[in-house]
Amino acid sequence: MDALSIFAWIIYSIISAFELLMLVRAICSWVAYFRESFIYKIAYTITEPVLGPVRELFMRWEFMRRCPIDLSFLAVFLLIQVLGSFFIRFM
Repeated sequence: MDALSIFAWIIYSIISAFELLMLVRAICSWVAYFRESFIYKIAYTITEPVLGPVRELFMRWEFMRRCPIDLSFLAVFLLIQVLGSFFIRFM
């Protein structure tokens, strides 16, 4: 393995872990009991610095303010998918 492959693997691993934390956060947020769990608090603490600014950006548009679901989660999740597929090409 060359240095580029190792770097791509490390970045891809970080992206995959972040994606997993986003899924944990989403699943835990659906069940009120899990919102107080330690795992949810960790997932929230790590993912909110990314989701928060995207949510604030989306709230500038009237359509997004009226939308009943949080589309910032979907946008960040799709962006992570694209970034992951970009880095997997170098592995």
